[in-house]
Amino acid sequence: MFFKDSEIKLGRVDDNTLRKVVAHGDGLMDTLVIFERGLKPDATIPFHKHVHVQTTYVLKGSFKFAIKYSDHTDVQEVHVGDSIYFPSNHEHGCIPLEDDSRLLDSFTPIREDFL
Repeated sequence: MFFKDSEIKLGRVDDNTLRKVVAHGDGLMDTLVIFERGLKPDATIPFHKHVHVQTTYVLKGSFKFAIKYSDHTDVQEVHVGDSIYFPSNHEHGCIPLEDDSRLLDSFTPIREDFL
């Protein structure tokens, strides 16, 4: 199956975030996430969780990411070329540190709520 960028819609997630599903099938999904504005490093990280296993690859910019585990919260700054693994049902979140920062998120199973 082919996914042509010119045919894929970019949707608004919130006042600072855009997302497009760039490919999906057989239990795997890739999404491009664009953050229009960077935030201050001391901004509050919004946490969320889902049953999906997720990996994230930093395409552009830099981010402050956090993952909550049962006994601690791991917080790290990541840059272009860095990647992160998020286990199922672990709270996690990020803030962009630069304008026009971009992530490639992969999920299994597919995020039906994104389609």
